[in-house]
Amino acid sequence: MGDRTLVSGKVTQILWQLMLAVLAFILVTACGADPSRVSTVHSPDATQTAPSDTVRLVKHMMGETQVPANPQRLITLDPNLLATTLALGIQPVGSSASVEIDGRTGLGPIQPYLDNYAQELTILGYEGVINLEKVLLVKPDLILGNHHYEAIYEQLSRIAPTILYDYRENNFRWKDLTRFFAKVLGKSQEAEKLLNDYHQRIQELRRKLGLGVASSEENHVSDIQVSVIIPDFNGVRLMHRDILSGSVLKDVGLSRPPEQDRDGSQSFVSFEFIPQTDGDVIFVVSNRDKDSLDLVDQLQNHPLWSQLEAVKQDKVYLVDAENWSGTDIVRANLILDDLFEYLLDEE
Repeated sequence: MGDRTLVSGKVTQILWQLMLAVLAFILVTACGADPSRVSTVHSPDATQTAPSDTVRLVKHMMGETQVPANPQRLITLDPNLLATTLALGIQPVGSSASVEIDGRTGLGPIQPYLDNYAQELTILGYEGVINLEKVLLVKPDLILGNHHYEAIYEQLSRIAPTILYDYRENNFRWKDLTRFFAKVLGKSQEAEKLLNDYHQRIQELRRKLGLGVASSEENHVSDIQVSVIIPDFNGVRLMHRDILSGSVLKDVGLSRPPEQDRDGSQSFVSFEFIPQTDGDVIFVVSNRDKDSLDLVDQLQNHPLWSQLEAVKQDKVYLVDAENWSGTDIVRANLILDDLFEYLLDEE
């Protein structure tokens, strides 16, 4: 009797495990994922299905993943990736956005791209925190994200093939990001055209500034010193050369103040070091909401501010943080727009 009970228990356990497996399969399929395409390989010795006309194998920070050659329901878990895919001519069905401030989602810079499409974009979350239930509901066939989603990569991969990009390893280089995701999406030719158009705009601005045509990206030949700052509580954040604005200014060949001509993204200085923010031109980056504008006023009312040469020459310009903060080609061109507007003497 004891043996029969033992056998019966084992059979029940096996049946229960089979039922759970079937339910898991049904859940993945219902969420819009094609199990044949959800294949992430972490070992070079693992068995792989050879890429075909319908899928391509992509190497990324989490291993190698087969992705659809022509995704129809792409989602991006990063506003920079949303901007990049839109610029490449692909409309995602969902994306994360920046932190919402006064009703603004940080998607302003790419709104013109979205306005050209009838399809609405589902906001999946903000600043690296997404709603997995919403991800399931939009039924993606490809997910693009960054290193912030490494902890939930396995969950995302069960929904759809997932590609993650490590900004830290690539030092936030927006051109590399553009080329990487263009390759993932089979849009490398389109990416090179976008980058070539950007380069042509750089050359045009250089000519109009009297800098001539640059032969390489190493072209710090201008005497015009450009300062980029963000007002903060009791001080100022100095923007360094490894962020988007620093990259664009470097491409143009514009010099930076010594405290900003440094590796990294930014540093904080208290009000007593306001003289370090000076330059021939100062760009003050602000979110333009009430709190941010109060910080701008606080800075401009400090007695040291009025002593800056750029302030005396009326060469201080308030620019939109939505346009000047990011890692994508859309914002790079918006920064160029501001440089054309403010640096060229139209008189």
